[in-house]
Amino acid sequence: MGGRILVVDDEPNSRFAISQILIDEGYEVLSAENGKEALEKLRANSVNVVVTDEKMPDLSGMDLLAEVKRNDPHIPVILITAFGSVSMAVEALKKGAYYFFEKPIFKNLEQFLAIVRQAIRTQEMELELDHLRREVVEKYSFPNIVGSHPRMLEIFEIVRRVAKTDKTVLIQGESGTGKDLIAKTIHYNSLRRDKPLVTVNCGALTESLLTTELFGHRKGAFTGAVKDGVGRFEMANGGTVLLDEIAEIPLNLQKTLLRVIEEKEFERVGESRPIKVDVRILCTTNRNLRDEVTRGNFREDLFYRVSIVPIHMPPLRERVSDIPLLVGHFLRQYQEGSTPLRVEPMALERLKAYSWPGNVRELANVVQQMIVFRQGDTITLSDLPTYLLESEGEPETEVRGPIRLMEMVADLERKWILTKLKECGWNKEKAAELLGLTRKMLSNRIEKYRLRKPLRGKGNRTKEEHGVSY
Repeated sequence: MGGRILVVDDEPNSRFAISQILIDEGYEVLSAENGKEALEKLRANSVNVVVTDEKMPDLSGMDLLAEVKRNDPHIPVILITAFGSVSMAVEALKKGAYYFFEKPIFKNLEQFLAIVRQAIRTQEMELELDHLRREVVEKYSFPNIVGSHPRMLEIFEIVRRVAKTDKTVLIQGESGTGKDLIAKTIHYNSLRRDKPLVTVNCGALTESLLTTELFGHRKGAFTGAVKDGVGRFEMANGGTVLLDEIAEIPLNLQKTLLRVIEEKEFERVGESRPIKVDVRILCTTNRNLRDEVTRGNFREDLFYRVSIVPIHMPPLRERVSDIPLLVGHFLRQYQEGSTPLRVEPMALERLKAYSWPGNVRELANVVQQMIVFRQGDTITLSDLPTYLLESEGEPETEVRGPIRLMEMVADLERKWILTKLKECGWNKEKAAELLGLTRKMLSNRIEKYRLRKPLRGKGNRTKEEHGVSY
């Protein structure tokens, strides 16, 4: 095992002996005769472990320990001294020393070398954990929730506001809309981000199994309970519990869950002693929970507890303008190699025309398929899965009689312009840019086809949607 170790000792013989032992073990060694020199070398070099004497004239080992931990808490510091005591060892460990070792180290050389190896491995694990933590925070930061549709912007604002609170959040929406991503984003942007996020799939277990999964059990509480079991609420203490598909929780268990939310305590199965717990609760469901209350499938009092902040995730078909952004995001996420991929306009339009019953999850799957089957750096219409190229719900008709080509072209142009105007919220500047027209050319065509921004009437259907233009 390699690594760079800084040896600090004001006694030349001791410093040389420790350094030589470590060099013989394959380590790179730096040495310093006092604390000030040690700090200079730490500023100029990356170091895996500091081995320092405690008794030094200018800066003691304890003082050096404090400076090292202040500048880089990931560097393990091993203190060695010829005048050790239990109280000194306890104080050193409280201040963050990795180990407290008595001189001469030659009496316990194998133990000393084992401690050095362990210290290096500990530093590696801490750095790796920090890297993973940063990756998680980055993954669930707002830039990774893709969307510019007004409804998505509203959701971003809700997430931004609620993340710093401890309020319960109910995230509703169809499967594949990103409910889990929103829940994790809330947790990793909250004050509990360094504590556990524990997820429970409420629809995957029977009532009895779900009860023990949530609250744990005592040994002997039921057949097969050969030892105590810790529940998810207890595991998440200080952090967040994500109740996935909360609508699937049986009515009997809903009452217990209500008590946990209200009183912050529960009992394990087979135990009467209450256990206090500090958790934040996030919930997701693909059902309309208010409708479930009306049907008698969900307790009304629990509904109000879990939906302090409701978030409704729109299906992808209701935010078509986000599809190009999502496609670009998934291309960057899944492509291999350094050459950026692009999607030709016709293929992108076909993606936008599809209804996406599987929502964003289905789109991510399709993008991965397109990356695999593409012929070059540009994804074309032929690279799309065949089911996307088929008409949706439109019966095939045989064209008979004369073909009025100009009428067909005009009708197609009218529909194309209308689609882009709707997509841009009737912003003519944006629509003209998407259509490759000047604003004046677009205005002329709007007048030509008598297109007008629709007004919502009864039934929330526009006259455009009834097939009538103004």
